[in-house]
Amino acid sequence: MIVRRRTWMYRLTGQLLAQSISFRQPVTESKVREALRRSVGTPLEIWGRSSTDLLLN
Repeated sequence: MIVRRRTWMYRLTGQLLAQSISFRQPVTESKVREALRRSVGTPLEIWGRSSTDLLLN
């Protein structure tokens, strides 16, 4: 199954905390990985966020 999300979380090598990246339209992980490689470097981890995910306070 191909997952498409507008908001993705990623972590680069050496980072303790995750950062987010958002797109105007839902995209696949490969598109996110490609965009991150061009802008900040190769991510260590990537995962998609859904509007139905629980937000922890």
